[in-house]
Amino acid sequence: MPAEEKSAESFENLYKKVLVAASGFLVLVALATLIILGVSSVLSAQRSDLVTRVEQSAGTIEGLKSTEELEVVVKQKVAAADKILMARSSLGDVFQRLVQLVPQGVFFTDMRFSGVKVVISGRAKTSADVAGFITQLVSARGNEIFSGVTVESLSSDDSGIYSFVLSAQLVK
Repeated sequence: MPAEEKSAESFENLYKKVLVAASGFLVLVALATLIILGVSSVLSAQRSDLVTRVEQSAGTIEGLKSTEELEVVVKQKVAAADKILMARSSLGDVFQRLVQLVPQGVFFTDMRFSGVKVVISGRAKTSADVAGFITQLVSARGNEIFSGVTVESLSSDDSGIYSFVLSAQLVK
């Protein structure tokens, strides 16, 4: 029986070793599961935080888009207003210079500005007044204000008053 006892003892030793190895393996699997669960929880929390930050950033970006659109519109309107103001301020200078060129017997009935083109309608007591005005417009002082002065029409009525229409380009 000693051989059977040895065989049983050997089997029992083997059984204990397998039991210890299996228990160790289960402990390692449990530890690995806990580690994976912990890492997964941390990563899930980080992902939730990132999603929240992305949503907040998207809201901020949308708010900034509308602000930027308003800024673009305001800049366009300011540029248009600036152009108008520049044109108006130069017209004041044009009128101040033009006053110095107009003879006593000449007066204007209409002035139309379209960009840099100007059309002047007026009346004069004599043809000499009209000629003097045109001479002033094509002089050196007149060329500081206008270029390409053209007489569109010139006529007189029964009372001897001359009507004229002149066109010219504004000098910038």
